[in-house]
Amino acid sequence: MNIRNRITLWITGAGLVAGLLFSLVISYEMIEQPYELLDAELDAQAHTMLTGLLAPGTAKPFPDPARTMLEALGRLYWFKIFNQQQGLVYASAMTAFADLPLKKTDSGYNVSTTIPPETAALEQDNGNEVTFRVRTFTIPLADREYLVQIARPMEKLQEEMVELIFSVVIGLAVFTIVLILLGYIVAGKILQPLARINNLAREITDTTLDKRIPLPETHDELYRLSSSLNRMFDRLQFSFNRQKEFIANASHELKTPIAMQRLFFDEAGQRDDLPPDFKNRLNMQAENIHRMNRLVKNLLDLSALDLTDSLNPATVDLTTLSNSLLLEFADIFKATSIQVTVDIEENVTLLADEEKLRRVLINLIDNAIKYNDQQCPEIRFSLRGQDDSISMEIANRGRVIPPDELYRVFNQFYRVEKSRATAHGGSGLGLTIVRRIIELHHGNITIESVPHDLVRVRIILPTGR
Repeated sequence: MNIRNRITLWITGAGLVAGLLFSLVISYEMIEQPYELLDAELDAQAHTMLTGLLAPGTAKPFPDPARTMLEALGRLYWFKIFNQQQGLVYASAMTAFADLPLKKTDSGYNVSTTIPPETAALEQDNGNEVTFRVRTFTIPLADREYLVQIARPMEKLQEEMVELIFSVVIGLAVFTIVLILLGYIVAGKILQPLARINNLAREITDTTLDKRIPLPETHDELYRLSSSLNRMFDRLQFSFNRQKEFIANASHELKTPIAMQRLFFDEAGQRDDLPPDFKNRLNMQAENIHRMNRLVKNLLDLSALDLTDSLNPATVDLTTLSNSLLLEFADIFKATSIQVTVDIEENVTLLADEEKLRRVLINLIDNAIKYNDQQCPEIRFSLRGQDDSISMEIANRGRVIPPDELYRVFNQFYRVEKSRATAHGGSGLGLTIVRRIIELHHGNITIESVPHDLVRVRIILPTGR
């Protein structure tokens, strides 16, 4: 799970917990408030009944007009009135349909009972169940105390509570969906600066170590992260430069002793007084010195390309350059029986460093010759000019390069065919030098190897540079 999804879950979880707690508090208050209002109503009705039931200054309870009022209230309320001896003084008509337990408590309580609709229509549900809200009061009146048990059906109230709870659940579900969407958007906004830093960091490679991440104006965590990355790139650039300088200096220092050894072996090989077997060994060592000399030369060239980005641009006629190089290799093509197919467009010019492009073509043609099929050797060379770029392709019928090795062929000292490369004196730096020169020209080089087809090296050079 990526960070954006985790942040979304954290925001959603925190918001959902807060929303749930808030909903529980509001729901509790909204559920309790009707009970409080209903309890207050029952309290008022109980006192109203007894206050108007006795004539002033008399002890005779429940005159006829009062009984008429009680019967009217009995159609709305379930109630019983008891005297001090717990004797039943009055019971409403609704008491005939349900017997509610008497609890002497200061707070109200709920009692559920079953009353068929044909007996009394109290808005029962499908199960014929009716819930009453019950309260009991001890009320002093005319030097006497009366116990009043009063209740009222609350089917409508319960239905409204169920609808309220259902609405809260639906609201929480919608709130969760909205919170997930908002959390995802907010997480994206939070991570957007990190994404920019990541993209900038990915652009910094071994050839662009001079680039740095712009520091934000606010001295926050992103500022500290960018600053730390820039300091790390400073250290990497310093280490890379030291390494390149070391290779360049070491290669330069090796030139003189290697040149002296080459001179010694060349002079020794021309002597006629040496035993044949010793002379053969000298020739073998001379060949090793030649290979070492080529390696040092390549290292010097690569170091020079790494340590400087300078070019000597001039208008280069790639058509003439390509034809002249192919002509120089004509004898080798003929000696190795390589079939060469050429498709070069006329008047293809480019603003570039001619000597470096010559080195590119020589290395690629040399590789195409070395690593060609021995049974049916073939090389195809094409050059095409387009509106904003130039395309070159050199293909040979060589060994198929495995897909997992294609991206590594431009690495230093990497060789696909180790044995053949050693036999031909390869050092594994040729394609590395080629890629560096193409990068200096802001171009792109790719290699493609398909079974039963040619190995193709394709170069794209922009003409706008």
